[in-house]
Amino acid sequence: MEELKCVISVPFKKTLATSLSEKDFEYSLAFDLKWFSPKTASMIKEKALEVGFFSLKAGALVPCFDVESVRIPHSFKPSEDFLKNLESSREIVSKKEEISFEQVLEFISADTGLSRQKLVSEINSMQDRLSYLVDIRVVALIVAKKFGRDISVIYDRVSRSVLGISY
Repeated sequence: MEELKCVISVPFKKTLATSLSEKDFEYSLAFDLKWFSPKTASMIKEKALEVGFFSLKAGALVPCFDVESVRIPHSFKPSEDFLKNLESSREIVSKKEEISFEQVLEFISADTGLSRQKLVSEINSMQDRLSYLVDIRVVALIVAKKFGRDISVIYDRVSRSVLGISY
């Protein structure tokens, strides 16, 4: 996931933009950077939306994390395994339909500015107050809202996973 974060951060850092149209983002990955085919660039955009690294607002992609905090190594280029890892993670999501607590935590920590340790502490505290009657992933979403995080991107996946509803 960290490599995905690096890949999707580059077009924003390159243009110093806080949002990009879907076409501009895909164009940047495929033609400006020449890293991927247009089809693969579209797949990367979809994956980033799926895991909550982007939100879509008025047709523009807005990162759900602080792009400036992502360190891009000098002469960065996605690894040869990047596409394989991306495709295998898509297969896992489509086969499993579950969303793990770790995935929810990654989504929340993406732009709250809080350490994972602090978030887990907050989640555990709230879970304790709720007498452990609520699924930990739901509690994590409650904590995310407490810190002002927009959970609309991930809400459906968590609710379907918790309720056992298939896609």
